[in-house]
Amino acid sequence: MPVNTLLTGSVVKVKENVLQYIRNYGPDDSPILSMIEDDTVDNTYTEWQRDTYRAPDGTRAAIEGADAVYPVQTQPTLLNNRTQIFQEPISVSNTAQRVKKYGREDEIKRLKLKKMIELKRDKEAAYLSSPVTVAGTVSVPGRTRGLYGFLTQGTLGVGGVAPDPTTNTAPVNGTDRALTEQMLKDGVQSCYTNGGSGSIVTCSPAHKVKISTFTGNVQRTNEVGTKKAAVLNTAFDFYRTDFGVTQILPNRVQVQPVVGLNDTLYIIDADKLADGCLRSMESQEMAITGDARQIQVRTECMLIVRDEKPMYAIRDITVSGS
Repeated sequence: MPVNTLLTGSVVKVKENVLQYIRNYGPDDSPILSMIEDDTVDNTYTEWQRDTYRAPDGTRAAIEGADAVYPVQTQPTLLNNRTQIFQEPISVSNTAQRVKKYGREDEIKRLKLKKMIELKRDKEAAYLSSPVTVAGTVSVPGRTRGLYGFLTQGTLGVGGVAPDPTTNTAPVNGTDRALTEQMLKDGVQSCYTNGGSGSIVTCSPAHKVKISTFTGNVQRTNEVGTKKAAVLNTAFDFYRTDFGVTQILPNRVQVQPVVGLNDTLYIIDADKLADGCLRSMESQEMAITGDARQIQVRTECMLIVRDEKPMYAIRDITVSGS
């Protein structure tokens, strides 16, 4: 090296180099909200009706010419839920908004988008795990009821008690036990018997892994002798029973250590659920206080379970499923 060669470390104020993007690989999906349809509600408390058919009776026969005998007619029964306000405020100083930053030009826009995704996942968690409705007051926030508080059909651990959505009675958590293939089969059969299809299982990733160990009547094989690389199949995404095919859907939200999330598996049909929206996702500039901008991101909605009987909850299972 020649004498007096200028090295980088001796250069005054070398320009820093920061890549012009921000990466966020945190989970942002909400499978339940993505599959159910949107509905509109016009009150914080909403009711809906569901009806059922009587049992089939092959002995029903009438005598020729006899007077009709009029049976008691049944009426529809009611289900209900309440809206919940999902909101998060943002406060950004005007200086923080103005200075040049790497990876984004507008800090407020970045935060608003981030909060909308986070609130959507908050909704997903509530729609799964909330046990009861709560009427809002000046000091208590309103709460919506989730599948954990709606589904009366299911299996429970020792000491567990199913919820009663008609009386807003929360379920009682039982003793956790291992997830078994028979539980899944019984659940799909219950759905079918009560008018559903049991088309989707939503569960934690750990329970998805456990389900992939179920053998059923399937021999795991792989086609060989082709030009394609051989693949070892250690998992499946669909589970066929006597009553159809059920999609096994791992839900990252159910990783959270919350009763009704990581200890419960739900067998559902998307067409029996809806996202009842009173106020769509929105952001609003709030009153200025000090040298900063205040924004509130919010939505107000409820889970609509059109009828809970054709669905099923496998409750009180260990976090690992084993």
